[in-house]
Amino acid sequence: MDARSRAFVVHRTPNRIRIKIPGRERHDSYFATLQRMLATHHDIIAVCINPLVASIVIYCRNEFDIASVDRCLIDCELVLPSRSPDGLPQVAFPYRDRSTGSIWLVNLAVKLTIAIATKRVEALIREWVIGAVVPALLRLLWWTLAQQARSESPRALLVAAAA
Repeated sequence: MDARSRAFVVHRTPNRIRIKIPGRERHDSYFATLQRMLATHHDIIAVCINPLVASIVIYCRNEFDIASVDRCLIDCELVLPSRSPDGLPQVAFPYRDRSTGSIWLVNLAVKLTIAIATKRVEALIREWVIGAVVPALLRLLWWTLAQQARSESPRALLVAAAA
């Protein structure tokens, strides 16, 4: 990979875009400059930054072209989410950054040690199970609703949502 890091669009709605820039965590001055540059764009309504987790949330107008933000990203290449063969957007950003695997392992060991010391292992196991099951159920629900949206008319969806 070249000297430019990558900025990933992790979530997008018509009026809101979330971008993550792995490797730029805690770079306050970088994100302050980026926020000032993005705020000058005529289609951007507001910009919220979180340098702690290297996240940018852009509130924009409906016809906003995300590719126009690329010129504002300093030393970053914008990676847009691709579309799957069925037309659904795919997540461009990995669920877990593999470069932080050792940090994740240390976090796991610390949580397990605390759970054993406080005799709360069952609570930790419940937390892990819920942490794995809930995202899987949400993905299944999203996929089911997306399948129904393709097969039903918009009017039928509105009637079902109102009920």
